[in-house]
Amino acid sequence: MKKKLILHSIGNSGNFNFYVFDKKQKVAGILDKILGEILDMEMLYPLSPKSKKINVERYYDIHQGDFSKNGRLNIFYGKNKMFVAIICSEESRLKFNDALFKYFTMPKPKKIKPKRKIKW
Repeated sequence: MKKKLILHSIGNSGNFNFYVFDKKQKVAGILDKILGEILDMEMLYPLSPKSKKINVERYYDIHQGDFSKNGRLNIFYGKNKMFVAIICSEESRLKFNDALFKYFTMPKPKKIKPKRKIKW
């Protein structure tokens, strides 16, 4: 079985979902494929229309957005992570999530040990 990529965080509010991914080229390629199939968007590579061979790992503090008849997409590149917000119908978001979890997995939360009480 192939090793799945990590989805660090997921959430929703109203009519949009947001996701936090590692900022890696492989992640960008998979997201582009999924969004192309589900929402009919070319999302990650609008900075260079001539060539799709852009290294997203070099982007830092950049915002990219895309519109289509099916919704809107916003991507914010940080130092190590990508923050992706998708605004679309609930049906499209559910399809996107189903396709997303074929390639990505979420890490289990770590248990936090309680601090020892100091007796005086």
